Amino acid sequence: MVIWAKIILATALLGWAVWYLEPAGLLAALGQVGRDKVFICGVIALVGIGVQWMKWQLLLRDQIPEANRRDALYSLLGGAALGLVTPSRLGELGRGVFLGRSRAKAALLTAVDKLSSAAVTLGLGAVAAWILWPQLRGFLLLLFCILGALLYWGWCRRKASGPIAWGAIAGLSVLFNVVFMAQFFYLVTASVAANSAVVLAVPVIFALKTLLPLGFLDLGVREAAAILVFSSLGLEPQPAFVASILIFVCNVCLPASLGWLWIGSRRLRMMGKGAL
Repeated sequence: MVIWAKIILATALLGWAVWYLEPAGLLAALGQVGRDKVFICGVIALVGIGVQWMKWQLLLRDQIPEANRRDALYSLLGGAALGLVTPSRLGELGRGVFLGRSRAKAALLTAVDKLSSAAVTLGLGAVAAWILWPQLRGFLLLLFCILGALLYWGWCRRKASGPIAWGAIAGLSVLFNVVFMAQFFYLVTASVAANSAVVLAVPVIFALKTLLPLGFLDLGVREAAAILVFSSLGLEPQPAFVASILIFVCNVCLPASLGWLWIGSRRLRMMGKGAL
């Protein structure tokens, strides 16, 4: 029931966005992006995968030290593949399936990975919103307090089965966010003049999407947030919508596709060995 509700919501949000922005305007914005920028966007997505890999290796090193770099990358991409075919991308918690060991611990580490990135996203979005909309500073101050309390509880008081390099995890979480926000900024400035408002709008969009994980496969919410934020700042929303869709293709579909290719090749190799 919940899955279907999310699918309906994502479809409704995307349908409303296309109707509101008009297909002709969206096609014009897409045309301004061009193939070269889409290619570079894909390259940046690979950089983002590299950052995720480094962070995931760091988490595994302290908790599941027997997992090597190849295991870490395989489980990361395998989790992305599962995430593409599960509601709210919950399949990403199944990275441990591809490690073949310590599945419960791997699920916990995946949650730490996702939550640390989400905390940074919310923090950056709150700072940007603080600058853009002074009238919201009371609400944002409350959000900062809640976020700080959660971080204190989760990172300082709650102990895992071994030490975790929180400083390095936080640094890689910041880098991870900066990479993908820069990717969005690069795409959207194909049609919109680069200025401080656009720079600050990007983390707000990502933060809203993180706060409202309502859409199926993350679709619909980021696009609606992009339209809302850009329109409120007097910016053309069409480029933001197009950038949101391309971000989904590059950062969700690309890693998932790589994961499925790797899983498939391993299965074929195992079948070949079995036949021998």
